Amino acid sequence: MSNSVVMSVPDRVAAGYAACERMTRDAAANFALGIRLLPADRRRALSAVYWFANLADDTVDEATDPDAARTGLAQIRRRLDDALSGLPADARWAALDHAARRYAVPPQLLRSILDGVGRDLEPVGFPDWPSLEAYCWEVASAVGLVSLRIFGGAGEEAERAAERMGQALQLTNILRDVREDGERGRWYLPLDETRRFGVDPARVAAGEPGAGFVPLVLHQAERARALYDDGARLYPHLPRSTRACPAALAAVYRGLLERIASDPLQVLRGRVALGAPRKIARALGETARALAV
Repeated sequence: MSNSVVMSVPDRVAAGYAACERMTRDAAANFALGIRLLPADRRRALSAVYWFANLADDTVDEATDPDAARTGLAQIRRRLDDALSGLPADARWAALDHAARRYAVPPQLLRSILDGVGRDLEPVGFPDWPSLEAYCWEVASAVGLVSLRIFGGAGEEAERAAERMGQALQLTNILRDVREDGERGRWYLPLDETRRFGVDPARVAAGEPGAGFVPLVLHQAERARALYDDGARLYPHLPRSTRACPAALAAVYRGLLERIASDPLQVLRGRVALGAPRKIARALGETARALAV
């Protein structure tokens, strides 16, 4: 059945979508802003995907120890397989299955998200950009490729742009959370570049970053800008009705990136955020750009 045809949604699935939308609004203001710009059926589907990715992420971040996290992720894998086999554990899993079927989401993309999150259970360290890029693909580009199908895009160029957009968003998150991650013993920036700039991750976690920290962050920001530029090539491959969502998300996160780049040391003082007026202004500007191509 074509995605453009209105499909009846069973009550259980509808309840699951509603629960996923509530969670998205409560837990992810930036993401919720973007998906509000989608048609209702696609917005619900993307909320279900976000709920799934957030569930996996929280299972790792909130576990009391690595073994508990592994057990939790294994349970999520089983529930994903059950849901995609027509045996969802609850309404939210039913909604995820409905979204995956309606928009022809390959199950392996959803499993790749779990693979990426699971890598956080091991000592985090990436020797170079290609290794970090591979991690970003699993935790963010895979989400981008799932989203691409919900947006109604297809083709190699669209997939490449979606992958790059996901990497840009993830690298922005890494920069924003660098001290918080460091306090957990995690360092996501490429180790060869970290050493080249003379940065000690332990000192960053302690709030004493040294002189090389600012140039290191600015180097990553320049990489992220190039990724955002590549990601913007996605827009012409999408229906006009769905372009506003990825455009708004990219605009908000690129705004975060530019704010970080304006004063890299602020990521050590607290969580960097954009006020609502700036978010809306950036989202409107990027949406206009996306609709014009």
